Amino acid sequence: MRKFIVSVIAFSLLGALPAAAGWDEGVAAFTSKKYQDAVNEFQELVNQNPEGYRGHYMLGLSLEQLKRKEEALHHLRKAYDLNPNDLSIKVALGRAYFNVRRYGDVTKLLGSVDASSLPAKQQVAFYQIRGQAKFKAGNAQAAVADFKELARLKPSDAQIQYMYGTTALSLGQTDEGIAALNKATSLAPNDVDKKRAYAQALVKKGRMSRDKNAKKQAYLRASELAGEVAAKTGTYDDLMLKVSAELGSGQYKNAISASEAAIAKKSSDWLAHYYLGQAYSSDGQFGSAEAALAAAKTKTTKPDDLKLIWRQLGYTLEKQKKYAQSIEAYQNAGDQAGVARVKKNEETDSFNKNVEAENAAIKEMEAEAKRLEEELKALEGGGR
Repeated sequence: MRKFIVSVIAFSLLGALPAAAGWDEGVAAFTSKKYQDAVNEFQELVNQNPEGYRGHYMLGLSLEQLKRKEEALHHLRKAYDLNPNDLSIKVALGRAYFNVRRYGDVTKLLGSVDASSLPAKQQVAFYQIRGQAKFKAGNAQAAVADFKELARLKPSDAQIQYMYGTTALSLGQTDEGIAALNKATSLAPNDVDKKRAYAQALVKKGRMSRDKNAKKQAYLRASELAGEVAAKTGTYDDLMLKVSAELGSGQYKNAISASEAAIAKKSSDWLAHYYLGQAYSSDGQFGSAEAALAAAKTKTTKPDDLKLIWRQLGYTLEKQKKYAQSIEAYQNAGDQAGVARVKKNEETDSFNKNVEAENAAIKEMEAEAKRLEEELKALEGGGR
């Protein structure tokens, strides 16, 4: 897109210019992409008239095309000093600062510019330069506003939609980010990076949403996208993204398969084993879940990781009514609520078992009494 930007800015100054020796030749060379010839012509023009801002401007643009960035910056700065009110020169100078990674100078120079005063094509160039400079300078909050305008001006540009979407997401603007990434994916359906980012955004929405239907739909769409990405790349990270989406959408058997595939890629990572334990637990396969979580414990020494594993293991053991082990697991997780719940469940289970035993004894006594009564009747009948 950079060549497009240069052309748009350059030719905004070429109308109604006075004839000068070397000017027409320089312009002809520039438009023919003979940039060294253009440099020679405009350098001669600048030598003849060092206070002419147009010569410095075109010389700067020509040097820029030859990747002579510092020289280009020098002449564009000179053009700006000679004519600071020309927006085309200001935007070109901003881009020159950007090319030498002076992002703070870009935002300072272009920060107060009202882009609506520029023609539509120059607005695109302007928002792209200023937005990326703000982002690279660490000010994503300011950058996202420029990216939003850029996305509005170029709705069919997948890369611009992607840039806007990912920046919006980084600032917590989840719905805006998802909408932009949806558009980016639609415009570039074979782009794995865009599809992956869209799936990650949907997983994030699924985790955040309190609406059960919205949560389910986000996870379902994410699992579809993540499945397509993992099928193409087969990488551990993409398989793990697929697992996350499938766990959220309730596709537990698929999550089990994807977790096992991830473990085959990278068995040393505790998270894959942990996800496998979650998937087995959610599918009601508690014995298999217990084994997977036991493996996860051996793969990490980080306290926060271990707390997650112990908590999930406590749940798995609780479901199997292994109360003593479950209590120990919840204690290791620091989950006192889990400990209290299991103890109460154990008491309730013990009480219910006692009641069942008493009921069984009563039934047995009733059956014995009935048997004795029938025997007594039989004896009385025989005595007649």
